[in-house]
Amino acid sequence: MQERFCSCGNKVLVHYGVVKSSWRPMFSVADKRSTLIRVCPCCGKPLDIDSLR
Repeated sequence: MQERFCSCGNKVLVHYGVVKSSWRPMFSVADKRSTLIRVCPCCGKPLDIDSLR
């Protein structure tokens, strides 16, 4: 698990998992539920591993 940041500064956790026989990044927020997300909950920007700091 890696800790990365959106361009707005919001912390996002990155996990890697197998999807259709290839490794893909999966994103979640650091909360008690750790639900998977596709957009930043703070600014609404779609998450992409290459755009995170």
